[in-house]
Parts: sequence; structure tokens; C-alpha cells
Amino acid sequence: MLNRRRYKAYSRRYFPIQLSIFKQILMKRCAFITLGCKVNQYETQAMREIILKNGYTETQANERADLYVINTCTVTAVSDTKSKQFIKKTARQNPEARILVTGCYAEANSAEIKSFTKGLNITIADRNEKAKIAEFVSSNGSTVPSKEPGSIFDLKISAFEDHTRAFLKIEDGCDNRCSYCIVPFARGDVISRPIDGVIEEAKRLADNGYQEINLTGIHLGAYGKDFAANNKNGANLLNVLVELEKIIGLERIRLSSIEANEISDDMIELIAGSEKICPHFHLPLQSGDDYILKRMNRKYDTNKYLSILDKIRNKIELPAFTTDLIIGFPGENEERFQNSMETCRKAGFSRIHIFPFSAREGTPAAKMPDVCEPAAINARKKIMRATARELAINYARNFIGKDIKILTESTFEESTGALSGYTERYVKTDFIGDKSNMKKFVTVKAKEVADDHLAGVLIN
Repeated sequence: MLNRRRYKAYSRRYFPIQLSIFKQILMKRCAFITLGCKVNQYETQAMREIILKNGYTETQANERADLYVINTCTVTAVSDTKSKQFIKKTARQNPEARILVTGCYAEANSAEIKSFTKGLNITIADRNEKAKIAEFVSSNGSTVPSKEPGSIFDLKISAFEDHTRAFLKIEDGCDNRCSYCIVPFARGDVISRPIDGVIEEAKRLADNGYQEINLTGIHLGAYGKDFAANNKNGANLLNVLVELEKIIGLERIRLSSIEANEISDDMIELIAGSEKICPHFHLPLQSGDDYILKRMNRKYDTNKYLSILDKIRNKIELPAFTTDLIIGFPGENEERFQNSMETCRKAGFSRIHIFPFSAREGTPAAKMPDVCEPAAINARKKIMRATARELAINYARNFIGKDIKILTESTFEESTGALSGYTERYVKTDFIGDKSNMKKFVTVKAKEVADDHLAGVLIN
């Protein structure tokens, strides 16, 4: 039997350990799997904050949890496959857990998900039901309450997990109906976030240390279209940018993807005179051939697209143009592919995101003849990647010898002191520093092009 002194020593030594184990047993755990775009990343972060406030602690997706949130994507067949694999794997490995499946694949393929998850504890939430995530996690049932569904913009964030810069979603849905795209069927028509809510969230993020915000949406340039259609306040994307510039502590405002034909003269003038709005334009081209653009149901031809780039260049020094490009759209032969290559060269893109065409069931493009052979698509992808790298190098060379301002990322190599960050024109830059430089603005003198980005020396 322990005497009193030995009992006290034993208790001091082992009781905290036992209590810690007990807490771990009782603690509710959650994990998140996110596929796809910046909008999905934003929505996952918003759901994360709600769930953690409801008593959960976060763990990794490959570890045991009581609740898994899988935010899916359906932009390509590969996205569908990955979404399906994560759902099946998570359910198989965690039969006792609750699994919430949301995102575009869930919206567009809910019947398919139900067919391969029969008998499993899986709930599918549409875009408005995401806003009621608090009711889901606090309820003992396995369904999201369906009465009076909330607005998607009831989801809000105050931070951005593991990111130096924050995404801020201001719009959802798309009215464009490009012939290859399934997303409008999953997301619905354009819905804009009230401007007061946008500014409130941007201020909250700035107060929490985020010096760069990336405005995002499914069809960002259509922001405010629904307000005008319903005779509400006349806020548009230009109004949002003007108001964001006034926020103290917010140093950079970056636009995510926006259609070239939605860049107005007033927007160009605003960005040209701004010290905060980045001169970086992500303008999806999709194809550089007019016949293919018409088949895609895009709203411009190559001359119109290039003329908008020239208009921007006339007002802004060395603007960065990045883009998305689809390879192998039905009807793309070698000549039309070469036209795309030539258009990309004329545009002088600093970065090209290349996607092989993926037929999405239910879209007009899925029924089009003249389908490209996989071998031809793969060959063209390699050629376009080489062209994209060449263009990226050409653009980066413009900054050699110049002092450039970098927002440093949060990764640091202890052994070498290696850091990296991005300029306002979204050119990645490597340099040597120390941990004190992480997540801060620093000035670097660009010395050379390393691969397809810059390498420089830290000045301050």
C-alpha cells in the first residue's frame, strides 16, 4: 500500500497523463478533404471554423475522426474519380464516423453517390445546406436540417488555414453556359454577396494579420449582376475594389479568374492608379482558335481577347497575364492547335494552366463529333507545356536587376535558409533568409531566372 507521501508523488506524476488520455478518448475529432478551386478552399475553411467552434479538434484525413467533411469537385472526369475515391476510402476505413459530402460533384451527382454509399453514415449537403453546418454537427441525426435553408454567404471566415494570403469568396454560380462546363449545373445562377458583408470579412481578415486577399467566385466578373436584375443596390466588382482599398492593414488585393471581356476601362484605370490592387490578370482563354472558341460558346474571339490585353498594357507597366487552356476540344486539329500556340505567344502569358478536354455528361460538348484522340492530346499537352515554360521565363526576365516586393510563404528550410514568395505580379521568387522573414513583405533584388521563376538576394 502506498503511504501518503508516495501517493502524492504518484498522483503528480501519473494523474495528468491519465487525464490527458481520458480527454483524448472523449474529444470529438474532425478531418477535411478538399478538392478543386479556391471557392472550395474558402468554403472548407468556413465549415472548419464552425465545426471547431462546436467542440471538435482537427486531425489529418488519414487519421481516425468522428466527422469527415469531403468537399468535392466535378470540373473534369479526373475530379469526379478523385472525389468518388475519397468518399469510398473514407467510408470504408471509418465505418463508425459521420461523413458530410458537399461541393460540385455532390451537387451534380448526388444520385450516384447515394448508389455506392447505401447503408453508410453519409450525408450530402447542397450549397445552401453548407450554411447550416452548425446544426448538422450539433445534431444527433445524420441529416442536415432542410427547413428554411440558409444562404451560402452565411458561411464566413476569420482566418485561412495554413495560408499566407486569404481567399475571400464574394460570388457563387455562373450564367455563361460554356459548352464544355458542368459547373453552372452544379452551382446554379449567379449569386452575389452583399458588399457590406464583403467589406466586414475583409476587415476581419486584415485585423487577423492577412495582408493579401484574393477575391474569388465561380464567375467573379458577374458580381452584382443579380443585384441589378432585382433592382437592388448597384454594387459591382469595381465598387468592391474601391472599398477594399480603404481597409487599413490590407496591402494587396488580388483578383482570381475573371473573363477578359468583363475588364472595363474604369477597372483598368483603377488598377493602374492603385498601390494595392495587383497588376495580375487571370483571364481564361480556353482556346486560341476562333472556330473552337465559337464551339465552346465563349463570348469573344482571339482579336477581341488580345485587344483587351493591349489596352491593359497601354495603362499598366508589365502586367502579368495568366490563363487556362483546354487541349483537345472536339474539332481541334493540328492547324487549330497551332493557332492556339500562336495566340498564347502573342498574349505573352506568364503562366498557363493546361487541361486536357474532359467530356462532361449533360453538356453540349459531350455530344460533339470530331473527338480528338488521346495520343494527340497528350502530344499537344507536352508541346504547350514547353511553350508555357518558355513564356514564363521570358516574362520573369523582365525583373532581373530590379528590387521587387515579396510576400513570403510560410515554409522554411532549416538547413539552407531557403524561402520563397510571390510578387504582386504573381512571379514566384526564391531567396535566402531566416524564420523572421516568413509571412512578411520583404524586398529582394532579382538576380536570375531559376527554372521558370526568379531567384534573388534579400535586401530588407
